[in-house]
Amino acid sequence: MRDQNAAKLLAKVMGWEDLEQVSQVRPILQLLADFKYDHYQRFGPGRRFIESLALWLHQFEPQDRQTALTLVLDHLVFISDAELSHLVHTAYRDCIVQERMRLVSEEHEIPSFRVHEIARHRRFEQLRLTSLYLGLSDGARTNELRRASDGEIGNEQIWQAYELGDEKAKDMLDDLGVSLKRAGFAYDAPHFNLIWLLDDFSGSGNTYIRYDGEAHRFKGKLPKIYQRLHQRGIVDPSHYEVFLMLYTATRQAVDHIEYWSERFTSDHGFKPLQLRVLCPIEPEISLSRDANLELQALLANPTYCNDSVVDKHFRVGGTDNASLGFAGCALPVVLGHNTPNNSVFLLWGPEHLEPHGLFPRVSRHREF
Repeated sequence: MRDQNAAKLLAKVMGWEDLEQVSQVRPILQLLADFKYDHYQRFGPGRRFIESLALWLHQFEPQDRQTALTLVLDHLVFISDAELSHLVHTAYRDCIVQERMRLVSEEHEIPSFRVHEIARHRRFEQLRLTSLYLGLSDGARTNELRRASDGEIGNEQIWQAYELGDEKAKDMLDDLGVSLKRAGFAYDAPHFNLIWLLDDFSGSGNTYIRYDGEAHRFKGKLPKIYQRLHQRGIVDPSHYEVFLMLYTATRQAVDHIEYWSERFTSDHGFKPLQLRVLCPIEPEISLSRDANLELQALLANPTYCNDSVVDKHFRVGGTDNASLGFAGCALPVVLGHNTPNNSVFLLWGPEHLEPHGLFPRVSRHREF
């Protein structure tokens, strides 16, 4: 009954004369809703996708509603919570362990195909113990990663935030010393060798690193992390590796992070950042590259955007217009737990605004 009511509501909004016309679209939408869209975590209690879609479409002028529906049917990329969890569960074995094996192979000149010999080497175990895992946001899923390691990542090696205080850093180094001693490794002072920085998504890369021309300095999470790692003695300055592992990211973000992190680490004498992306999002996904003139006109229409969301945090991306999202990325991407503001405003606009997005976003920054 509920599905029938939703179909009637959708038909009314779209101006379809009878339910026969909605029958061509509704099965596709219903399948996507059941499989993914109904599970968007920012929907309010009792809300489901097709009803939300009808209310969202009602915001548009009648002649623009078909184009808006086409945006959803043909362009939307929805990365569900289950899909992100799958990436997290493959990350340890398919990426982290492989990097340790590569390092042991290179350090001891063991051919990479001799997997058993590498895995039994003492250095392989030492690198496991001296690996530190830091979450860069609430999407890092550090607990899931720890569980996916089947006990190979200890509680004392992983932290849900990258801002380590002096007391926490000391505790982690003390615990590392105990672990190394228990495993029979001699050491003068315990240090972590491999630093893994974890996050779920990057659309532009600006949050991680950028150069402020007015202040003449680098800003973002990565410069802070590098400086704190050295200041608190967490790493041995002569022997460490830093990996940034993103579960998914755009090529734009990859290029940005690689370019500016190379500039930053070279200028400051730090070890270079190594970026690993498990599921890259190709440039062709961006709606700014789509040749559909009707879609471009829809995105450019100021009626369908609310620039009250543009604050100092949004301007970091270099734009004062929210229609194409943060840094003008123009993504049609929705994550199951929150829509990134790198996507077009029509998808993520907060629920209390007019117009609002189809998958309203909850911002990490609020201005009062």
